[in-house]
Amino acid sequence: MPPERRHLIIGAGYSGNGVAKAFRDAGIAYDQVERNSEVGGNWLDGVYDSTHIISSRDSTGYADFPMPDSYPDFPSRAQMLAYLGSYVDHFGLREAIEFDTEVVHVSPLDPQGLDGWRVELAGGEVRHYDGVVVANGHHWDKRYPSYPGEFAGKTIHSKDYRRPGDLEGERVLVVGVGNSGCDIAVEAAKEHGHATISMRRGNWFLPKTLLGIPLSEWDRPGFPVWAQRIVLRALLAVAMGPNSRYGLPKPDYRLFDKHPIVNSQLLYQLRHGIVDAKPDIELLDGRIVHFADGTSAEFDTIVWATGFNVSFPFLDPDLFPWEDGRPVRVAGMMPPGIANLYAFGVFQPRGGAGPLITAGAEILAEMVHLQGHMTEPLAEVLGRFRKPNSRMLVGVNETMREIKRGRRALALIAWLARRRGTWVERPRPIAITA
Repeated sequence: MPPERRHLIIGAGYSGNGVAKAFRDAGIAYDQVERNSEVGGNWLDGVYDSTHIISSRDSTGYADFPMPDSYPDFPSRAQMLAYLGSYVDHFGLREAIEFDTEVVHVSPLDPQGLDGWRVELAGGEVRHYDGVVVANGHHWDKRYPSYPGEFAGKTIHSKDYRRPGDLEGERVLVVGVGNSGCDIAVEAAKEHGHATISMRRGNWFLPKTLLGIPLSEWDRPGFPVWAQRIVLRALLAVAMGPNSRYGLPKPDYRLFDKHPIVNSQLLYQLRHGIVDAKPDIELLDGRIVHFADGTSAEFDTIVWATGFNVSFPFLDPDLFPWEDGRPVRVAGMMPPGIANLYAFGVFQPRGGAGPLITAGAEILAEMVHLQGHMTEPLAEVLGRFRKPNSRMLVGVNETMREIKRGRRALALIAWLARRRGTWVERPRPIAITA
């Protein structure tokens, strides 16, 4: 059975819906499946009730659908869900989403994926598609650390935490110092009067605003990363002082070399003795936790705020090369040497994601059209322009510049294919009727 001239979008979260909008605008026929019963992705089932975005309203919305002016600078989980729902309704995307539909296996019909892809759903249905867009997110496959011994109290991953009632007892240890770990430690301390946070290394802690400007909006055109580092480090030195003032180790990496930790409340609570900072764990002994500085304490609950693995459970892992747990990709989304498979949204922007999703989905639509006229994987050709990499942490404006360069590269590839006679006049994917 030949593959249908359609693409499949897996996921109806922030990224998947941006791709659906771009495909509809470009006339690319697609199906979209979502394992949940509503849109929202990680905002629907992966964050705690009190979550607010760390980027700002104006830098986080889709480029073609700004967030309402009535929203605060840092919208809540409920507001984000309402916004994502209004996006699919405004552009008429909802009726094309198949909810409560889970993909269990995706495999190429030929070694390079040029002939299309076989997709198996949880109910046993098998479909064939011209191509597949994987937009299943990367904040769901929970990562746990390994320590000697066992803990006798309650343990919970930050992914499963919703509210303070999920914590057992009043003695709470949060392991991990990402944005979720900081927020949960602060919330637990407010609920019980005290909490402890364990961190393996020194980190940069950034406020949500500097000089009244949301931090994500400092990443502007014409303001390169090296200059941002100089200016922000100077402002942080004045506004917050060194980590040693808060009993924390000095950062052991350059600012922006890791995903930023945007939280002022943790430092406030550290200075008030409401949160206690500890180094890495050495041993778990019942309810006693021993730390690397020789101290120990008794706890009722440990929250593992230890991050996530990047995972595509329905794909053969050998389709992508892997580097330190991250997939190596061409143009940020394609496995080297493979056609018609796109992992979209596998990035962590230092600012708001919306503009990158919009621009990235638009160039993805261009890639889909171009691949349909090629006899070799587009990833293989683009890989000659720029070496594939596993990078996930990106700046917004530098990535927008890369997208512009990518569009020029696609135009050049199309021109060369026509000039060399390798351009295939295949029918484009069937245009969607309104």
